[in-house]
Amino acid sequence: MPSISEQIKTKQVEKFHLIYGEEAYMVRYYKNALISALSTPGDEMNCTVFQGSGIVPSEIADVAVILPFMAANRLIVVQNSGFCNSSSDMTDYFDSFPDTTYIVFVEQQVDKRNKLYKWIQKNGCVTECKHQNTASLCTWIAGYLSRFQKKISKNCAEYMISRIGNDMEFLTNELDKLISYTGEKKAVEIEDVDAVCGGVTEGKIFDLLDAVAVKDRSKALILYKDLLDNREPVPVFLSMFRRHINILLKVKDGLLKGMDKGRLAAYAGVPPFTLNNYTKQASAVKRTRLIEMLEQAAQAEENFKTGQMSDQISLELFLIQALTNA
Repeated sequence: MPSISEQIKTKQVEKFHLIYGEEAYMVRYYKNALISALSTPGDEMNCTVFQGSGIVPSEIADVAVILPFMAANRLIVVQNSGFCNSSSDMTDYFDSFPDTTYIVFVEQQVDKRNKLYKWIQKNGCVTECKHQNTASLCTWIAGYLSRFQKKISKNCAEYMISRIGNDMEFLTNELDKLISYTGEKKAVEIEDVDAVCGGVTEGKIFDLLDAVAVKDRSKALILYKDLLDNREPVPVFLSMFRRHINILLKVKDGLLKGMDKGRLAAYAGVPPFTLNNYTKQASAVKRTRLIEMLEQAAQAEENFKTGQMSDQISLELFLIQALTNA
């Protein structure tokens, strides 16, 4: 199946789309790309947005069967409905939709066993937006800055990622700060990143994981207090923690496969000079424990994103679970 970008370029867009994943920046990017391709700005008569878990499938269908008014298409965007995580009769209505109707489902998470997910996978286009690896992010950062006639070295981009994490939403915010801060200066350098960009440094993540691994509650609590004192954003911390664990899992896998340092660094998506620290830590923590902490961090993110808990309580619960089960 061609990507969304390829479909738009060739003007052969599928009628049914599902966009989901952990990288909110890319989810929004693809959603907006489809909206731009299939509707006219301000055309509320032919572009309808449904939002939230209280959406009723029949209400969507009532709009979908209406032919567009003085336009080529009717577009329906359904956001955070939960239809891909629960049973619904949404697919029962699809056959009645005219060829002029396009529908885009946008979700944070999906169950790939779900009826709606499987239907769109077979009959439409499913796009999963994952966090990008370091190499891809470095290219993206350079491209973002080039639009403002600025350059950045690979080392500086890697340093920025190690400081901010791989969440493109947060990186975008920090890049905008750097653009304003550097003014007429053409190159973004490490001292600029240090001056402008906050964030949870890789060293803090290493220290916290070390504390959890040896059940050093005192050290873990001190690090947690540092997070609060520095007003580090909880989403940034959890995003970096998940990234860190994923790197450790890749390092473990690469070591088992007998990769040399160059291949291992590329496989894990980290700068070669950081590999020794990752290798040491990966060897000290069991794979099953890493996977467990990864799941706990993902649950903590879901808890505050869905409003079940505040971000601070979600983080505290995550740390308690990590220390209790270490």
